[in-house]
Amino acid sequence: MGVAHLRLRHDVVLAEITSDCADRMFAWMQSPDLAEAIGLKAEPSLERTLGWIRHAALGDDIRAYAIHLSGAHVGNVAFDQFDRKAATARLSVYIGVPESRGSGVGSTAIHQALGRIFEERSLHKVWLTVHAENLGAIRTYLSLGFQVEGTLREAFVWNGKRIDALYMGLLRAEFARAEAGT
Repeated sequence: MGVAHLRLRHDVVLAEITSDCADRMFAWMQSPDLAEAIGLKAEPSLERTLGWIRHAALGDDIRAYAIHLSGAHVGNVAFDQFDRKAATARLSVYIGVPESRGSGVGSTAIHQALGRIFEERSLHKVWLTVHAENLGAIRTYLSLGFQVEGTLREAFVWNGKRIDALYMGLLRAEFARAEAGT
């Protein structure tokens, strides 16, 4: 299934992540389910969150967006691990407001972010890893045109057990073809 079959929302907008987002982001990271699902490696703090926001705003190695639903900040989508020679970057996304999950907010935000990053950075490919039990996220990525390129065996620890992660990728040409079909 390509982007042509994707239900895109008109009330989802990407915006700059600013220090005004920090309190919400910090609160979201305190949710054990979300922190574990995204593989948070360090104990969250407001100071770390503000530092990440400053780094994303000033650095060239992170491109991050706040996801707004009807004007309210509900999550983030970010690109990092840029490889200039290979023209690739890693995608990360989370919806911090549970009521906004499963309704097309994430897929719309990712779709918008992919359009921007492929253009801004002239990327050839965007990739991600997702734990194999996150079926909703996997369906979303597949609907956006990502393909499973491999399995990273027992790469995640989730709910106290080791599980596989999927390595997924989307080429710029695949995204462009899907866009032309919408």
